Amino acid sequence: MSEHLLDVKHLQTVFHMGDGLVRAVDDATFHVDEGEIIGIVGESGSGKSVTMMSILKLIAMPPGEIVGGEAIFQGRDILKYGPTSEEIREIRGGGISMIFQEPMTSLNPVLTVGQQIMESIMLHLKMNKADARKRTIELLGQVGIPDAESRIDYYPTQFSGGMRQRVMIAMAMSCDPKILIADEATTALDVTTQEQILELLRDIVKKTNTALIIITHNLSIIARYAERIYVMYAGNIVERGTSEELFVTPAHPYTMGLLRAIPRLDSDKSRRLVSIDGTPPNPAKKTGRCPFYERCIYKEERCDINELPEYIEYSETQASACRFRREELLAKAPPEAKEANRRSIGKEPVLQLKGLSKYYPVTQGIARRKVGDVKALDDVDLTIYQGETVGLVGESGCGKTTLAKTVLRLHPATGGEIIFRGEDITNLPERKLNSIRRDVQFIFQDPYGSLDPRQTAGSVVGEAIKTHKLAKDKADYERRIDELFRAVGLDPALKNRAPHEFSGGQRQRLCIAAALASEPKFIICDEPISALDVSIQAQIINLLIDLQAERGLTYLFIAHDLSVVRHISDRIAVMYLGKVVEISPWDRLYENPMHPYTRALLSAIPIPDPVVEKARKRTRIEGEVPSLINRPSGCVFHPRCPYATERCSKEVPPLKDYNGHEAACFRIGEI
Repeated sequence: MSEHLLDVKHLQTVFHMGDGLVRAVDDATFHVDEGEIIGIVGESGSGKSVTMMSILKLIAMPPGEIVGGEAIFQGRDILKYGPTSEEIREIRGGGISMIFQEPMTSLNPVLTVGQQIMESIMLHLKMNKADARKRTIELLGQVGIPDAESRIDYYPTQFSGGMRQRVMIAMAMSCDPKILIADEATTALDVTTQEQILELLRDIVKKTNTALIIITHNLSIIARYAERIYVMYAGNIVERGTSEELFVTPAHPYTMGLLRAIPRLDSDKSRRLVSIDGTPPNPAKKTGRCPFYERCIYKEERCDINELPEYIEYSETQASACRFRREELLAKAPPEAKEANRRSIGKEPVLQLKGLSKYYPVTQGIARRKVGDVKALDDVDLTIYQGETVGLVGESGCGKTTLAKTVLRLHPATGGEIIFRGEDITNLPERKLNSIRRDVQFIFQDPYGSLDPRQTAGSVVGEAIKTHKLAKDKADYERRIDELFRAVGLDPALKNRAPHEFSGGQRQRLCIAAALASEPKFIICDEPISALDVSIQAQIINLLIDLQAERGLTYLFIAHDLSVVRHISDRIAVMYLGKVVEISPWDRLYENPMHPYTRALLSAIPIPDPVVEKARKRTRIEGEVPSLINRPSGCVFHPRCPYATERCSKEVPPLKDYNGHEAACFRIGEI
């Protein structure tokens, strides 16, 4: 067999910490060949990023230390080079380039993007400034940045998130590397922008014969783009194989569990998601046995020994580090996907939005002279009924969170009405809002940022009980907190811990408990699972569904992942640039999306099955969401719509009702 472009064998990386030795990467063995796309998947803390940072000697040493293994790149073991050696500096960027998760923190805000790309070109390719600038303009054009000749002198803050990520790709490709590493490079992006970036990377790889390593926890992305996959868990590669092998015939219990936990566009939503119980092991307290032992539903006595399981080979490409063969696992009864809790939806509206608008003034100069408005919400109509879950989807900047905060009266409405349980609260005085805010609660996107680090978990959950005087005495207060902890699946014995002592999934459960404390009728969930791993996402989705059935709750569920929204929602509203462009029952929206924007959103969501992915028809939209300051005339979507006519650029299409399915488009029935 020919030599691999990069061949990593038995990599081991540890961190010397105060509480012991943290074995971040225990045994990582993988390879990548020229022009190949491989994926490395696993939950947060599995060692994916540390593996790549170790290869490039980018981990801090100390406290980090590479204690074993080798990484052969073009015939040289690059682990032998020092972190500041000339050899490793030549390889970074020149041989292996990395695209990081958050482009804004990876780009220097005080230098233009052109200066930052040119610096790398002049260093590695020894070009003069004029030639480096010419190449930078070419690169920016190749990654889809319009008007590259002028935008080369823009600063990072003058670009959108998707455009900043394109700049990072141009920088990574500037020195013609042999390997490109995308470390969660699309996690913070919208689904349509994510699709554009990944399609761009795939095109670049195939044109230049560069190898691409995609690091992600999103199995759907891997199914669409990767040719081979490595599954990491607790610092170990537990399974490897081609994309088809791992999705069609997975052999490791962890891979099987991840696939069961994902909500899919083509799944049966009447069944609950099957989550992986528990959390990954503490890397400072790992035993020598199978790292997945504690969470494995198939474990037996033979698994409880302090030795890592050896790989079972299923083909030249597929192997699994498990003591059971795939046939044995399949013979065991898999966890049953139970029916989702059923609930009834009332006929009385809990929330009605009528022509709701929210404008922010744009001012100029020292005198702060008003020169226009940012129309964050523009004439929004929406009704949510008792016991219903309405999903609200759209790209970043479309107004989803602004709508939620305006409903809560955290921002005053510019126009329209907010009617909550029959009462118009649009202009209700602040002193009368207390009872409304008891009935309407909010679950935020970032569980850690929304919890006070100085309070105990119990006091965070109990704050609303004190504020609204819901407890008769101290004993009743403690009883209520214990009940709330149990309701969200947490042990009340943990209530005296600080928020940082909980895992990400447990912190989100705390946020849910805090939202339930005031006994609300209506909860706004603003991207409540976007920061969580796949298996934890499934736990939180199941929990929200169970609580709704038990307590008769009504949800407004905000997200950009339409797979998740489909699984939890009864109806779905699609927003674009401050306007609702489509509202429909979930099944009709997915079976027959009427608006071109909704079609593009659904097409951009990958399905975790490479066979299905290859057979899908795709609808793509180009470009990015326009600025709210310079909103397009007519239909706000017409500059990106493949079906737009001259009428679309001049007239605003109304939201029309087509038998319970509403859409705002002039060309319904024609496309």
